[in-house]
Amino acid sequence: MKAITTKIKNDLYHVFVKGDSDKVAQARVFAVLAVPFFAVLFAFGQALVY
Repeated sequence: MKAITTKIKNDLYHVFVKGDSDKVAQARVFAVLAVPFFAVLFAFGQALVY
């Protein structure tokens, strides 16, 4: 569990602070940020309405 946490923290650092990340790190950061956002969005409100 500690290794997973460390890996995600390093990915967040490389993507947002340093700006040099590979596609896998970017995908992990997207999943870490997007999944909870969409879960809250669909739980408490409507989907995006245009």
